[in-house]
Amino acid sequence: MGMKNSITVCLIFLAVAFQACRITDHSEDEPGTISTRDMEIPASGYKKSDPSQLAGLRFDTTGMDMGKVAEGVQVEKIYSFVNSGKRDLIITDVRGSCGCTVGKDWPRKPVPPGARGTITVGFDSQGRPGTQHKTITVVANTDPPTTVLTLKGEVVAAPEGL
Repeated sequence: MGMKNSITVCLIFLAVAFQACRITDHSEDEPGTISTRDMEIPASGYKKSDPSQLAGLRFDTTGMDMGKVAEGVQVEKIYSFVNSGKRDLIITDVRGSCGCTVGKDWPRKPVPPGARGTITVGFDSQGRPGTQHKTITVVANTDPPTTVLTLKGEVVAAPEGL
C-alpha cells in the first residue's frame, strides 16, 4: 500500500468516525418538550441564590394507599399539586422505583405560579403478591429539585388451583 492509499484510508476513517459521533448526539429534542436545559436553577453550587424565588411544588398528599388489590390489576392514582413558588414550574421527569410503577401523565409545559396540576401514576400488580411500598421521584425546578411520592398497598394473589 502506497503513501497515497494510506492517507486516503486514514481520511475515510476520520470521516466515518466524525459521522458516527453525530449519529449518537442526543442534543436534538422533539419540539415543545421540556428538558433540563429549560430549568433555571440558580443554586448551581457556585452561586448564592434565593430559594424563595424558585418554583414550588406542593402536593395535596405525597402518599397514597391503594388498599388491597387482586394480583394482575392495573392501579392508577392521581396526585394533585399546586405551583406554590414565584416562577413557572417545570417538571422534567417522573420516575418510579421499579418497572411496575410508572409516571403516566404530568404537565409537559410550564405550570404558572398559583396554578394546579396533576401527576398520574400507574402500578402493575401482576407477579407482585404481598405488601407493596413504591416510590415515585418527581424532578422539577424546585428547592429541593426532587420530591418523592409514595404508593402503598397489598396485592392479594389468587388462590392456587383456580
